[in-house]
Amino acid sequence: MVSNFYGKFFLISQWIIRQIYPTYKVEIPENTQEPVVYISHHQNLFNPFIIYLWFPKSLRTWILHVFLDRKSCYQQYVDYTFTKRMGMNKTIAKLCAYPLSFIISNLLKSGKGIPVYRGSRKIVNTFQLSVEALKRGESIVIYPTIDYTNTSNETKAMYEGYLYIEKYYFKETGQHVRFVPLHVSKKNRLIIADEPISFQENEHFSEGQKRIEHYIQNKLYELAKKCGDIE
Repeated sequence: MVSNFYGKFFLISQWIIRQIYPTYKVEIPENTQEPVVYISHHQNLFNPFIIYLWFPKSLRTWILHVFLDRKSCYQQYVDYTFTKRMGMNKTIAKLCAYPLSFIISNLLKSGKGIPVYRGSRKIVNTFQLSVEALKRGESIVIYPTIDYTNTSNETKAMYEGYLYIEKYYFKETGQHVRFVPLHVSKKNRLIIADEPISFQENEHFSEGQKRIEHYIQNKLYELAKKCGDIE
């Protein structure tokens, strides 16, 4: 697995924040050393933040495409994040969004984020970029929680479309993608993964999709319970 491919801006920012933010330990099964796709709960940005900050190796993160483009990022903050979600006055939202859009878009590009195009045919680009990353030995992390604003430690409903990576990857390599449940425990300051799972030989895609989705959901729940994050 490629261990370090982040850009300088991201690495400098990561180093600075690590000096002031509590350290998180990482526990990952030994058999996840090859390129894998980690699946985690979004938890209103908490999990992406902690994993980006403390995961010991670089990861290609699936990120909504608007945050990787400065102008689109600005509009997202002005039209939705700051106004509709946070209730800001639009003038104030614009003043805040302008400098932040430069920082965030450049930071996430330096962090080698993979753009996700929801409800668009461009989603094919997301899968193609993901396959190329895996072929280079780069692991990926995806946060498919439907209600990404949910701050609960318990994983709720998740989009299952990410599993289509399997189709694209298998077509090009003849190998199966290994999906790994990844939990972040704030209580224990711990990033913990479970055993990987993959599609089986000659398994119908829809059957494998249901089986893996069920496994991921259950394992994320078990990891949260193991850490004492839920009762």
